[in-house]
Amino acid sequence: MARVAGKKAFITGGAQGLGACFARMLADEGAKVAVSDVNIDGARETAAAVNEKHAGAAIAIAHDVTEKDDWERALAEANDVMGGISVLINNAGIGSFGNIETESFENWRRVNDVDVDSIFIGTQLAMPYLKENQPASIINISSVAGLVADGNFIAYNAAKAAVWMMTKSIALHCARSGYDIRCNSIHPVFTRTPIIEPMLKDGSDHKLVRQIPLKRLGEPEDIGYCALYLASDESRFVTASEFKIDGGITA
Repeated sequence: MARVAGKKAFITGGAQGLGACFARMLADEGAKVAVSDVNIDGARETAAAVNEKHAGAAIAIAHDVTEKDDWERALAEANDVMGGISVLINNAGIGSFGNIETESFENWRRVNDVDVDSIFIGTQLAMPYLKENQPASIINISSVAGLVADGNFIAYNAAKAAVWMMTKSIALHCARSGYDIRCNSIHPVFTRTPIIEPMLKDGSDHKLVRQIPLKRLGEPEDIGYCALYLASDESRFVTASEFKIDGGITA
């Protein structure tokens, strides 16, 4: 099957982890993908791996998601090369460990710049391209941390909760404007990606697993299958929804 044949996806944070997985899985199902990342070498590696299997399906773009000018340039380049943008996956993100007494304002601002403000800027600038390529889909990567709080993740909790609500606002605007553009959020649990590697290195993966009813960490593909569904026309009637890919932890 080619579930996303003809789709043109712009994926932020595509150098590694979930973003790289999304690029591979969408290309496997017929999409063209633009892999953007501030780590251009990593983005090129992702694109090269995709193109080795699907020649010409991927491009890599150097992109700082916190910079409006970078968004304008990156989106224009992706549009020119792919002939449009019909899927936007806002995946770039960072975390920070800290509570209300220990977290610095500098870290707070940095997490919100990358995890929240970038989605506002990028989605606003991507709207003209998405409107030209309907049906279109916006997929925002949030987290279970946007739904369930932890005393030591104040910046990350706040940022990912903001992504959750921003997603719904975008979705309602598009629907009420008569656009065939959907917007949904994905909320993964602890997944084997670089963002949780610091926790895994000290052997605390067992502590993480004990919290998950299914008793394992998420794998990138677990989240990738949800992104694939939301990028496809199979989800034409799905918008303003949150998808918890969490092994049951939020139950």
